[in-house]
Amino acid sequence: MRVVRYLGLLVPAALSVMAATADTPDMFGRATGLDAPSLSPSGQYLAVECAPEGAPAVCIFDLLGKSESRFIPISADYRLQGQYWPNNDYLIINVSQFESVQTGNGQKEYDFQRALSYELSSGEVSLLLRDEYGALDTQSVVSVLPDDDRNVLIMTVAANAARSSSSLGSVIPDQGGTSWTLTTFKTNLKTGKSRRRDSFPPAVMSVWFDVEGNEVARLVYPDKRTDQAELRSGDRVLKSFNTTGVAEFHVYGLDAATDKLVVFNDIGDKDGLYYMSRQTGELEPIILDGKEVGRASSIRDSYTRSIVGFHYFDGLPVQYFIDPQLKAAHEAMKTALPDKRVSLVSWNRDKTKIAVSAQSPGRPADHYVFDRTSGQLGSVGSSASHMVNQPTGTVTGLDITTRDGLDVEVIATLPPGKSMADGPFPTIIMPHGGPEQRDGLGYDWWTQAYAAEGYLVLQPNFRGSSGYGQAFRNAGFGEFGGKMIDDIVDTGAWAVEQGLAKDRQYCVIGASYGGYAALMMGLRDAGRTACVASVNGVSDPFRLIAQYEVDSETHEYWERYIGSNRYSSDVERNTVSPLQRAGEYDIPIMLIYGEEDLVVPADQSLQMARALDGRVVLETASLGAEDHNLRTSDARNTVLTRTLAFLDENHPAR
Repeated sequence: MRVVRYLGLLVPAALSVMAATADTPDMFGRATGLDAPSLSPSGQYLAVECAPEGAPAVCIFDLLGKSESRFIPISADYRLQGQYWPNNDYLIINVSQFESVQTGNGQKEYDFQRALSYELSSGEVSLLLRDEYGALDTQSVVSVLPDDDRNVLIMTVAANAARSSSSLGSVIPDQGGTSWTLTTFKTNLKTGKSRRRDSFPPAVMSVWFDVEGNEVARLVYPDKRTDQAELRSGDRVLKSFNTTGVAEFHVYGLDAATDKLVVFNDIGDKDGLYYMSRQTGELEPIILDGKEVGRASSIRDSYTRSIVGFHYFDGLPVQYFIDPQLKAAHEAMKTALPDKRVSLVSWNRDKTKIAVSAQSPGRPADHYVFDRTSGQLGSVGSSASHMVNQPTGTVTGLDITTRDGLDVEVIATLPPGKSMADGPFPTIIMPHGGPEQRDGLGYDWWTQAYAAEGYLVLQPNFRGSSGYGQAFRNAGFGEFGGKMIDDIVDTGAWAVEQGLAKDRQYCVIGASYGGYAALMMGLRDAGRTACVASVNGVSDPFRLIAQYEVDSETHEYWERYIGSNRYSSDVERNTVSPLQRAGEYDIPIMLIYGEEDLVVPADQSLQMARALDGRVVLETASLGAEDHNLRTSDARNTVLTRTLAFLDENHPAR
């Protein structure tokens, strides 16, 4: 297959970033240059997330070369969350907006989820559902209304004066009290204005729709005084279940091809993806090539809403397609790019053009557009174009056995040009966030930056991580500061025993839960931990969980890992709280935080800094008006600049 380069598809020269230098923070700390390609229904236009000015933005390219490339910067008030085409005339851009709001319960901080509509012909941008601005989330487009190019159907929790006696609760307590209910709005893509279509009863918690915007199922709490929920389709009750504790049942939506719901069971040996009959509620496992799909996620066609395949993650993305056209295209791409893991990311309505992403361990992803009609594979660019000709460290997965016999995978990134035989190395351990996440083999700007400086970076996928099965995930429940930390300690001990860690020491650096784990390593593994850096990290897990409503999904997520009920006293709770044990530290510590982080508020770092002040060598750094995710060049550059200087002082590479 001949690979061509689409004319003008790369970001125009006037918008391109400066040439790469030898400076590590500049080289590795740039925002992702090209990501999430999305093809318009006709296949003429390709929209991508780009960052020529250092913050995630949107670029649009004409694959036919009939018009100039477009650059859509995102206002400093917003943060890009994704983009897609409802039709050929408009691009919907999802953003979030941080605001501090005075409510009936005092001053509160929110991340408002917003959707913007970009009109291709005029270049004008409109805020969708602009007349319902008080709602927290106006992004949920439940139907692109395929027979209506001017409107989409959006569902949100909106004020409903006619139902002021409802018991749903208020999104913003001083704006309607208990009068907020799920509501759908027919929303004009050009003006952003909307017209209310349906308001659902207060007991309805979720609704699913078909491609035309017709209801196919709803989740109902018949009696708000109990935790019993019912999944209903029409007047039929498909399933009744208790919603307390860990959520064990999820509805993904309707599969149009079978007219069945797609659900995920997270219960014992019955976990995985299932079809559910809308008539009887009967479950049947989803079968692919004679085998149950199991714990995977579905790939859906954005136009028909049908399931076209499934995907999971084994260190790199894995896809299986059941749609014949996409399956054939996927096989063709694997043949054309044999040394890379290939993913089909987007396609036009008739599947004649397909956006493709290709990855290999330790290297930035490459992006292409495959034209099935001509057979050409067009190169779009790299997620880090400045790294194309630069060496990166070798990334590999290693298996270790923990103290209680559990097998744990550790992702190792070596300095460029080095092998394990070249050890020992100055070593950094980097536990991931989540904690229900997983580090993989792909390009990681953060670990590669440290590897470029000469460090061996070890990323343990400790118990509780995703991607290793239900039992491995569940083994982390209640072990937030216990066995999950033991696995990280055991990773360090393994590195020392193998002669990989120079001077039998390492620094521990992490973000979010990884920041908490780094702080805990300074207590639990102080003899080998030379220094600690926590970025947007948790310092007091019980204070963090207390900020969420007890019955909320977020509270339940943290509760299942922290296991608050297993601690019978404050003394026991304090054993897993770095803040409460601040007086025990005797190693250098760095704390970095974003001031608009609503996942782990900056106060978690600020309180820790106050508790440590005067006790240890302490450095702090604010990322300014950044959130939790380190997506901008400024945030990444600051993290790398400050941590590399901290490492040079306390755990030097040379």
